[in-house]
Amino acid sequence: MEQHAEKRRYLARLAEELAKRELTAELTEGTKHPSVKVANPDVPDLNERVLCDQADDGSWCYWWPWRQPIGSVDDLETVVGRVAWVLRSVEAL
Repeated sequence: MEQHAEKRRYLARLAEELAKRELTAELTEGTKHPSVKVANPDVPDLNERVLCDQADDGSWCYWWPWRQPIGSVDDLETVVGRVAWVLRSVEAL
């Protein structure tokens, strides 16, 4: 499978899981890199992009745009939890 198609497949799975957590998640196509734009629907200014790419060891991971890994594509529960935590509202704490 072509790398671009693989990225899209993993990102589509992530977007579905984020939506189950009641976050707004949209798969977007960049010129080179697809991503998921995810936002807190209660505070839309709390939003971020999530990318998908291979780590140095060849495994597929989700990444923040600043090239910090979020977690493995095989551990969606952890990744979704981390993204939701980053986009939480301070008032919700």
